[in-house]
Amino acid sequence: MGAVQVFKPRRSRGWLWMVVLALAFIGIGVLTALPIVSAASGDTIALVVVLANGLVMLAIGVPFLVLAAWFPTMRYELDDRALTLYYGPVLKYCIPLEKVQVIRRRNLSISLWSSMRFPGLALFTVLYADVGKVKMCATAAATGILLIETETEKYGLTPAAEEAFVAALKARAVGANGGG
Repeated sequence: MGAVQVFKPRRSRGWLWMVVLALAFIGIGVLTALPIVSAASGDTIALVVVLANGLVMLAIGVPFLVLAAWFPTMRYELDDRALTLYYGPVLKYCIPLEKVQVIRRRNLSISLWSSMRFPGLALFTVLYADVGKVKMCATAAATGILLIETETEKYGLTPAAEEAFVAALKARAVGANGGG
């Protein structure tokens, strides 16, 4: 049984988008609250509305900060049985090697309905116009994505040492598929 190989993703500043969004939401909550709180200090309903707005903006902003903090945890672990994609404690895709059918590098066509993708970062399930749903754990949203396909799922990743990663994956997948 071989050792676990850990591959890091390509470099990216995708985490900055998360920080900018977090600060924008938190800032909007604070900036809209300050004038209303000072003007309506005696109006209970206005204070409740302002407080609720601030809490909503905080509830939206803080998860973006957390996602940015987890950015350095993105990695791809390969052992004799599976390839596992990680992003913090919330994202973990385990791909059994015997299920891998296709490994190819390609540029994907962005759909307007894509969920968690920004320049330099794509996470969770993202809908692409040309390939459909892809479970992403990548430091790019559409360019130079290593697409791994099984019979039922597609996974997108961006290993820094792509040639070494593909060679290791193919070598272990052949062993997992009984040599064929």
